[in-house]
Amino acid sequence: MSRQLYERFSEAIQEQKDVALITITRHTDKALLGTSLLLEKDGTLYDEYQLPSELQSEIIKCSLPLLEVRRTKTIEIQYKETKVECFIEVFQAPPHLIVAGAGHVSEPVAEMGKMLGFYVTVIDDREQFANRERFPYVDKVVCAPYIDFFRHVPITSETYILLLTRGHQFDVVSLQELLRREEEMEPEERTKYIGMIGSRRRISGVFEQLKTEFTDHNFTNIYSPVGLDVGAQTPAEIAISILAEILKVKHTATGNSLKEKISSYSQLKFRERVRK
Repeated sequence: MSRQLYERFSEAIQEQKDVALITITRHTDKALLGTSLLLEKDGTLYDEYQLPSELQSEIIKCSLPLLEVRRTKTIEIQYKETKVECFIEVFQAPPHLIVAGAGHVSEPVAEMGKMLGFYVTVIDDREQFANRERFPYVDKVVCAPYIDFFRHVPITSETYILLLTRGHQFDVVSLQELLRREEEMEPEERTKYIGMIGSRRRISGVFEQLKTEFTDHNFTNIYSPVGLDVGAQTPAEIAISILAEILKVKHTATGNSLKEKISSYSQLKFRERVRK
């Protein structure tokens, strides 16, 4: 893989795009063996060798369905009188966790988010908080006004957003900007999760305001107060509560204790088998 192709591959992953790395493994022209190409979901093909356009079209036509279903596979393409074998390796972009606010709760949230396989971005408008010293494990630290950040950050159905800023007013303006953008998106393209910290009383007032402002949004992807009820008190416990809720949404799970699934076993009587 050339340096330019690697850079494009890295950019695609950072932009939360699924890509397919295509390697030619069999061809009558030995010089083409090992040639790499990069395919994006919109059909854009990055070719470091400049293959004939007809062959490029065949590769796109055969590889795109695999990229859509995120399946890695070896395929064989008939190009004129030649059979071309390609290995299609699909790279799925990791889910993106955006943590708005770099306070004491955000630190364990960001660190545990990385442990769970998320691409983690932390955003805060204060340089003394938004820095690598406080968040050495995350993928990206941004120091910028919240509204500017949420106006431009890429959002997909695999984006999970936490509003944990130092003031409720920052959470609200961030949420308003997100909802403005989501009203222009198809429901299936919207983020599955926007979590906002705050008391029930304060949040109920916010929702009354939002309902009059955003009439085309059903608010089903907004979770507030944030987290599952596990009696969390410390920042680490609160982080676990929040991430457990995110996983519940991500995997469309119930969030119930697994013990409930075997509660009926307690009605059974077990006897120790006596060896003869």
